[in-house]
Amino acid sequence: MKLKVILGVFITLVVGGAFYLILAGGDGVSLSIGNSEAVEIKWEDLHEMDLETGEVPEKLRKLNGKRVKIAGFVVPLSDNYTFLDEFLIVPDAQSCVHVPPPPANLIIQSKLKKPLPIEEAYSPAWLTGIFKIERTESQYGAAGYQMTVESLVKYEY
Repeated sequence: MKLKVILGVFITLVVGGAFYLILAGGDGVSLSIGNSEAVEIKWEDLHEMDLETGEVPEKLRKLNGKRVKIAGFVVPLSDNYTFLDEFLIVPDAQSCVHVPPPPANLIIQSKLKKPLPIEEAYSPAWLTGIFKIERTESQYGAAGYQMTVESLVKYEY
């Protein structure tokens, strides 16, 4: 009897939680990365930062300092053709190195925790790491966000 009750409560929580995410729209999909969760963020969410006032929506502020996952294109910040360690993440291939650069709310300056051999650096890619709302500058333009990247995985179409 106790097992049925525990199972019933578990199923109710799982199904109820799934319906809550669907109905509430959620702030993203939680994905298991090792022992931690990563929230998938979208470029549409990042674009909501107001560039004139610097105002950041609450749903983005909640992600500051948290583990996130985002798909994007990699723009290396060095001419090192052996390893990738520091780069920008942008939403599309046209934003890679064209002038003018995309707006700061569509650029994430990124640094890999552990440099990758250049042949393992994919663009486009899924990137997972610690997200920060902090403006930086590079030769390719201002970035409104930073990320310490823990993993970079080829984006599969």
